[in-house]
Amino acid sequence: MTQTINLKVYGQLVAEVKPKVIETEDEYEQFLAVAERLIFQQNQTPEESALYDLVTMLVETYESEHYPIDRALPSEVLQHIIESSGIDPTELVNIFGSSEAVAQVLAGTKSIEPNLAKALADRFKLAPSIFLA
Repeated sequence: MTQTINLKVYGQLVAEVKPKVIETEDEYEQFLAVAERLIFQQNQTPEESALYDLVTMLVETYESEHYPIDRALPSEVLQHIIESSGIDPTELVNIFGSSEAVAQVLAGTKSIEPNLAKALADRFKLAPSIFLA
């Protein structure tokens, strides 16, 4: 549901914060502080929520350009899921067809095919894309 904002109030907030494309680490820190202040604001107004969305977009854009995160390999994702959920890899034999196939995928020597990605996604309630390179 889209909230209606009071443009005068929103304009005043924008004038205080002066959002712009973040170009320096100092600006990044300033806008990050604004975003943190807004997210923890009790009884956030629609105008504050709209400003938070804008500032967050600016912060995320800066982070994606200056702090890129490498995408994990599908085998690494699966290994993490196995370790964090405490399941035994042999529990996946019914999905993979053999313990050898499980071991090959976990070792990164065999890729995960789309049909297998779908089965893993169904098993772990995740998007199939995280299991595909």
